Amino acid sequence: MTRLIDRVFGHMPGWQLALWCSVLVGCFALADRVTGDELSFAIFYLAPVALAAWYGTAVTTFGVAMLAAFGWFAVEYASDRDYSQQWILFWNAGVRMLFFCIVAVLMRRLRLHVETQQQLARTDPLTGLLNRTGFLERSEALVNSAARYRLPLVIGFIDLDGFKKVNDTLGHHQGDELLRVVGAALCRATRDSDIAGRLGGDEFAIVLPNTRLDGAGAYFAKLHRELLRDMRRVGLPETGVSIGAMAFEDGPPRLPDALKMADELMYRAKRSGGMGVLVEAPAPPVPLRSVSGGR
Repeated sequence: MTRLIDRVFGHMPGWQLALWCSVLVGCFALADRVTGDELSFAIFYLAPVALAAWYGTAVTTFGVAMLAAFGWFAVEYASDRDYSQQWILFWNAGVRMLFFCIVAVLMRRLRLHVETQQQLARTDPLTGLLNRTGFLERSEALVNSAARYRLPLVIGFIDLDGFKKVNDTLGHHQGDELLRVVGAALCRATRDSDIAGRLGGDEFAIVLPNTRLDGAGAYFAKLHRELLRDMRRVGLPETGVSIGAMAFEDGPPRLPDALKMADELMYRAKRSGGMGVLVEAPAPPVPLRSVSGGR
């Protein structure tokens, strides 16, 4: 049920969300008026307030909260209920509005907490990049979209040369510092539309949408130089970087296959002596030749 609600309201424009929440308030108020005082609809007024608080902006949230309080007030005002003092009707309306606003604030704080926890669960705490789970989740949608519309996309695989030696000889604290340096360099080198992540250990990956082979070559050559420069700056002259990047001009294959191709290309760069960059496009498929013959 929650997945269905999230699918319906999660990507809805703000004005549509406000409209639907207003319609819900109107429906509940109408049902409350028709059923009279015997059936309570108090909890149903909370539904549109909660939806607005979870998926909408602050303006939408408190606007719906005020609308819900007004709807409840209108139902009571139109009823034949007698009060000892007329101001009690307005007092109750004000209390309900305050109650709805408190619920809205709590829901918005809960949403912020959930989003923060989800972000932390997908972030590598050492480098600040996406971890393996977060990288694969975000990359899959981008790769699938590029494959569907045959858009160019580049996937790069990055591996540090000599990382184990740094841990063994200089200590894990120095190895962690090296990973932080690499993470900072990747953050600087990526655009908002790019995806960079640490897949584990000393392996990193980058997805560059709308990028072709020539652009990828220049990009990774510059990134390679900057990574080596930053490593020298922190006193690690013997550490290098091997990069393999596969440029898919007409859309990539499935994400696991694309990552495997970039990974194999990275190992070719490493076997060629290390501290190098290889950027290639997949080889075109060889057409099958028909063989004709007679008896």
